[in-house]
Order: sequence, then C-alpha cells, then structure tokens
Amino acid sequence: MNSQLLLIARKIDLDVLNFIPSIRNAFGIKIAIFVSAIGSPQAFFLFMVGFCLLFWLHKKPYHLVQFVITVASGSLIVYLMKIWIARPRPAEALVEVSGYSFPSWHAAASTLFCSLIIFAYKNHFKNPILRFVFISFFAISALAISFSRVYLSVHYLSDVVVGIILGLFLSSLSVFIFENFYKKEVLL
Repeated sequence: MNSQLLLIARKIDLDVLNFIPSIRNAFGIKIAIFVSAIGSPQAFFLFMVGFCLLFWLHKKPYHLVQFVITVASGSLIVYLMKIWIARPRPAEALVEVSGYSFPSWHAAASTLFCSLIIFAYKNHFKNPILRFVFISFFAISALAISFSRVYLSVHYLSDVVVGIILGLFLSSLSVFIFENFYKKEVLL
C-alpha cells in the first residue's frame, strides 16, 4: 500500500513538473522569483527580527518566545529531514539552488511563520473585515511562497505539500504546548 502511494505521488510530481512549463511566462517567472525571494532565509531572518520587535513592543513576551523556539525548531527539523531523505531537486530548475528537495524549507517556514503571526494577532483586529483581510494576507503569502517553488521547478509538488503540512503541524503543536503549558507558567 505504501509503495503504491509513493508511486502515485511520484506520478503526480512528474505530471505537475511537466505541466508547469505550459503555463509559465516571462512575467510569471519574474513574479515567482520575487515571491520566492520573500521566503528566502535572508529575508526570513529580517522578517523574524521585525516580528520579534513587534512582539516586544506590543508586550507579547509569550508570543516572542513561542515564535523564536518554534521557527528555530521547525527549521532544524526540515534541515534534518532533507539530509535524512536526500531527495535530489528537479533538474529543470529556473533558478540556482543547492541542497536537497524534500521537504521544501520555503513551504514549511512560510507556513509556520504565517500561522504563528495569524495566531498572535488574530484577535488584534476587532473589525471582522480587517481580521479576514489580515488572515487572508498571511495565508495567501504562505501559499504563494510555497507554490512559487513549484512554478520555478526547484521543488516537486510533494515537497511543497509536505512542507505546508509540516508547517501547519508544528505551528499547531506549538500553539497547543504554549497555550497549555508555557503560558500558564508565565502568568503565574
């Protein structure tokens, strides 16, 4: 059964990889490169510092600690998975990349990052329309960063899907742990 699922996933990966060039154009490539760069480790670090300052200014030490620990742990988990699985990247990449393909760090990190930002600030907006716009912006940002990697052929679809699932799982686990254990200790 597991080998059948892997074969199906591999076929979908190859079908998507073969389909993407038919919808690719010069403008789309420029946009994908820009969006992908927003999720790069260098830009990600700057966003991390910015949001850590924002948490500090808004007197949210709980979210600051949660954010730093979860994002650092998530990045380490993705790095170790990449080494352990050692899946080569697609040969048709449109931008220069290094390292292994599975799972997508961009997908996992952007999903984790955006999920934690949504969690930390979802109640900040009393207006439901503003809250919807806020949540939508970060959710769409994570998806755009993730799928730009497939559009640029630096990842297979399964790399990105697993990265998104991993990011959602780790952010949910983080919220559960910090809400049920850490936050209670800090408030006592």
